[in-house]
Amino acid sequence: MSSWKALYTAALAESDATKLNGRIEAARQAIRRRLDEIEGTENTREREQLDSALHALFTLAARKRSA
Repeated sequence: MSSWKALYTAALAESDATKLNGRIEAARQAIRRRLDEIEGTENTREREQLDSALHALFTLAARKRSA
């Protein structure tokens, strides 16, 4: 499993509210790094996965703020 996927999975699974923001941010940074790495390539499937993961993290953070 790539590091961004591991960090993303950890953020989604985090139940401790005090740790959630840190997990979300770590996953976001790893995803952005991977997007930079594949920029200019034909890897559209992974790019779609990365975009979807960023959206899910944004939604997770928004839900936490409204809870």
